[in-house]
This record gives sequence, C-alpha cells and structure tokens, in this order.
Amino acid sequence: MTASAATKNKVFLTPGNAQWIGTRGEQQDAFGFHGFDDLEFSTHGGMLAVLADGMGGLQNGRAAAQTAVAILRQAYAEKAPEESIPDALQRALEAANAAVYQLAITSDGEGQVGTTLVAAVAHHEGIYWVAAGDSRLYGYRADTDNLSLLSQEHNYAAILQARVAQGAVDQADADENPERDALTSFLGLEDIPLIDSGTDLVPLSMGDRLLLCSDGVHGSLDAEDLRQLIRQPAQQAAEAIVSSLKAVAKPTQDNATLAILAAEASPPDQIELQSPGPQHGAMTSPRQEMTGTRQFASRLSKLIIGIGLALVLVLIGIAIGMSLRNPGKQEPAKPPEDATQMPESSVPNSEAGASMRDSGALEAADAQPQPVDSQIRPPAVPPSKTTNMEAEKSVPAPEPEDE
Repeated sequence: MTASAATKNKVFLTPGNAQWIGTRGEQQDAFGFHGFDDLEFSTHGGMLAVLADGMGGLQNGRAAAQTAVAILRQAYAEKAPEESIPDALQRALEAANAAVYQLAITSDGEGQVGTTLVAAVAHHEGIYWVAAGDSRLYGYRADTDNLSLLSQEHNYAAILQARVAQGAVDQADADENPERDALTSFLGLEDIPLIDSGTDLVPLSMGDRLLLCSDGVHGSLDAEDLRQLIRQPAQQAAEAIVSSLKAVAKPTQDNATLAILAAEASPPDQIELQSPGPQHGAMTSPRQEMTGTRQFASRLSKLIIGIGLALVLVLIGIAIGMSLRNPGKQEPAKPPEDATQMPESSVPNSEAGASMRDSGALEAADAQPQPVDSQIRPPAVPPSKTTNMEAEKSVPAPEPEDE
C-alpha cells in the first residue's frame, strides 16, 4: 500500500508482547512501549517499542537491559515537536548507552557488561528504527504477505556472510565458525561501535506488523514460522510465537522476548493511526486515551469520587475528635495521690515510636532498587552473548583488487 492510500483509511495500532525464560537461570531481556498514553506526544512522536537483550551474567545482564529500555523510553519521551523522529531515536540511544556504560564501569568493567537494543517507532509518516547488536526488527506487509528483516545485525556472522559474498570464505566454513555469534556492537561501551538506523516512509497499513525480538526468538524460529504466526492479532501472535518456541524446546534455549506493533482496521481498544490532515494527524486510543466528552466525564467522575472520600475522612476525624473530648457520662478520673506522678498510660512510648519509624525505614528501603554487587564476578558469557571486536582477524580478508 502506498503512503497516499494510507491517508484514506483509518488504521488502529495495538501492542503485543510475550517472554519466555527458556533454559536460562533468569530473564535478562527487557522491553517497553511509549506513546500509548500520551495523545499530544503521539502526534509528533508516534508509538515507540523497544527491546533489549542483556549480557554480562548474574544480575548485570538483566540490569543492563532494564536500564537501557528505561532510559531510552525516558529520553525519547522528551522529544519536542520540532525534533525529528530519527534525531530523537539517536539521542535516546546515546543516553541509554551512557547509562549502561556507567553501570559497566561501576561493576564488572567496560566491555564486561552490556546489552543489545532495537527500537522502532510507528508514525503516520512512516517507520523509523535504531539498533545495536543482534536483536532484530521485522516488518510484515499484509498486502504482499511478506515478512522482511529491517534491521542489520552486528555480530561476526554478518562479517562472515560478507566474506562469503566476496568469495573469500565458503558458506559451510562460515556456518561452522565458532565465533559467528560474537557481538561486534552493543550498548555498554564508551561509544557504540556500530549503529543501524533506518526509515521506511510507507506507514503501517491495515494488517501490517512490526516485530521486535531477541535472538532467543529468531535463533529458534525461522522467518517463515514468524510470517505464519505474525498475521494474528498482536497479543495472540506474541503468545503463539512463544508457544511455538516451547514446542521446539531446544536444550540450550536462550531468553526469548518479543514486542509487536500491529495495525488493524477498527478494533475498539487500540490506537488510531491517522494520516496528516489540515491540523496534522494524530494517534488516539479509545481505551487508554479517551477523547472529547469521555475524557472529560472520566476526569469529572474521578474528581467527584476524590471529594467524596475526602469528606468521609473529614467526618470520621471530627467524630473521633469529639469522642476523645467527651467520652460520655464517665466520671472524671481522680488525680493520683502523688500529683507529680503521671498515669502510666500517658507516658510516651519511645520504643513504640522507634519501632514505627524503623518499620517505615525498612519499607522505604525495600522500595528502592537494589544496587549491583560490584564484588560478584559473572560466570562465562554464553556464546550467544560473547563479544569479539577483533574476531574479524580470524578470517583473512581478500586483497583489494586494483582498479
């Protein structure tokens, strides 16, 4: 479908997601969305999906992925209307890398902690993405029933395939190279070695999909499997993909995570993707982002409920205060013989007060994120998350031909 044809039809955008820990000890993938609860932002910033696959072992891989997703979402949310989507994605990616790099140098050291990342934005003017590492972005077009890989992987396998295309390496040797899964770019270094970014100026049309996934997904299911499953509604497709992974049940199954942005015709609980009009197009959500009178009615009802609860609390407080001042027809207590001795019940209980304060301190402490233990060293990095910035040296490059 052409971009002009998309302006004639309303399209609704809905998210879907699913995760599976596989055979790993913990889930080190993370994902997130942004724009579904902010009408004004979605007009110029679209709908963001981001996914990260942590590396580093123990808690650091998980912390790296969660940090990258959180910071990228936060930085992208600061996008101003005049900033372009590609510029905002690049800025957000750099902010996420700086945060993961800080985590690395304060724990296991630079190069020992990191994460892959892929982020995509669906907007009425097109599709935009950035990526570093081997997490992938696929695009599905319903009119051609075609699933294509949009992002470019940053691992040694990509280098080997380039050598195969040049005739310098046999395909069989490239497939069997033990370093093929080594990453050549990821977040967690002072500078990201390689960044893939792209734009497709044809926006999502009815039935189209964006699929972000970690290598635990695309390493176990091929593109044809994903094409067959992605046609379903977003959440059903996400759950069906994980079910297929569980059916394959590889003995070394990595963490599997996927996030989907799906364009539908007219569902009641999704995001309306409008094309630009005289006032510039916007994306709306009948469920999460009520508009017009529904939004006003919702806010008014919440205000009324809040005022009612406040009045109830005030009345309860007044009743308690009056009961304490006038406890009924009881006779006043006689003063003690020793006027300097206070009744035991009126002596402040300092231990009880201390106990309450301690309890509050513990609750507050529990609410804070736990710091990464810098003294704990991670186990060996799994082959799927090893790094090899110089792995290229293991395969000789062909001599350049004279022009």
